[in-house]
Formats: sequence, C-alpha cells, structure tokens
Amino acid sequence: MNIQDYEAKIKELKFQEFPFFITGAERQLGSFIEFEKTDLDLKLRLAKVVICRCFSPTGGIYWPADVDWFITNANTGFERDFNKPWITSTIKRAFEMIMSVDDMTDGVIATTFMFGVIEFYAKTKLGWESYKRDFFDDNYNAPFREMYIGSAIQRVKKTKCDLARSLNEIDKHNERRLKDSGIAEERFTKAKIADRLTLARNTMAHGENHSFYDKGKYLMMLYFLFYYHDLKEKV
Repeated sequence: MNIQDYEAKIKELKFQEFPFFITGAERQLGSFIEFEKTDLDLKLRLAKVVICRCFSPTGGIYWPADVDWFITNANTGFERDFNKPWITSTIKRAFEMIMSVDDMTDGVIATTFMFGVIEFYAKTKLGWESYKRDFFDDNYNAPFREMYIGSAIQRVKKTKCDLARSLNEIDKHNERRLKDSGIAEERFTKAKIADRLTLARNTMAHGENHSFYDKGKYLMMLYFLFYYHDLKEKV
C-alpha cells in the first residue's frame, strides 16, 4: 500500500485524518490498513498522522488506539538503531516497558531513557559524532553536550533535511489547532514538539512530576519518525 492507495481509501471511507475532537467512536487506522504491507513513504505519512491525530497540543491527553497499533507494528519490523546499533536491544526493551501496564516503574524508567535517545538522535542530525571523537575533546563535544533536547530539535527544524520538514509540519498543525480552538499556549499547553518534550523531560528527570506517562509513547512515535527518515536515506 502506498500513499496514493491510502488517499484513495480514506476518500472512499470518508475517513477524517484530523478530527477536531476525538470521541472514541472514530474508525481506527488498523481497521483498513495492513501495516506490514505499507511502503516506507506511507509509514512516514502515518507516523505524522498518528502524532498529530492522537496527541492533543492542549496537554497530556492522547488517544491510544492508533498509537498502540502503530507502535506495535513498527516495533515488529524494527531491526537496529542507526546511530548506536549496540543499544538496539536496550531500545527494544524500553519499547516493551513503555507499552507495559506498569506506568509507575517500567514506564517512568523507560521514558526517562528515551528522552536521551531522542536528544542524541537530534544531535546526530546536527553533525555530532561523539563515538568517532576523543571523549575528552571538549572543543568538539562541549557545544553538543550543553545542548538540551528542546534546542536540539529546534535546530534540526531549521535544517533542510526531510526530517526537518516533518517536524515543522507537525508543529504547524498543532499551532493551527490551538489557534482555531482559541486556547492560549501557556503552562502545560504546548504546541511545539521541543516545548512539550522540554516540559516533560525536566519535570521527570528532576523528580518533580512523574505523571507524563503519555510521553513515553510520544517519544516512541518520534523515534520511529526519525528512524524511518534515516531508513529512507539508506534505501
């Protein structure tokens, strides 16, 4: 199934990719898409659809059905991390922990770990190759080590790579949704990916708040968005 097939199907079914409100009665993506038969371009399209469709910019609210469907299927076909192949099994284990029902233990531990994975992934897009340089070469490493997850993602968005276009599309979608809803962006209401991750990462890493359980799945969706873009570059 490619993007043209998908667009024909959603037109036939009158499927609304981005309903203004999620009621729980919406048709699920898995009801008409066989994930393993989708091509890479469609997987990327679906990753963006799920992120925009299922994670509300108004805060820690998400619609789980399509998220769980995507992550479960994507994880089945996930073979290795492109940046650090030696931690592939650790990432797979983190996925399992986040998908478990144990939010207060497995979920918190794995989510905290995935913040670091996404941050490192973003920094590699900015040219950081830490494992190819002397660990103590501060002239090279310091600028990247002092960069946090939010600023790294914001910098990636300013590049000309395909991933940057995807990140900008997602942020613009959420900014429009907040504007159309008349909801002010303040406190826990964050439209941009960088701001949402910074808020959750800081509160969880410092032990202030461990209630951002949905951020584990949000990070996993972002991971697969990054991963599929890298996979496309290597095909």
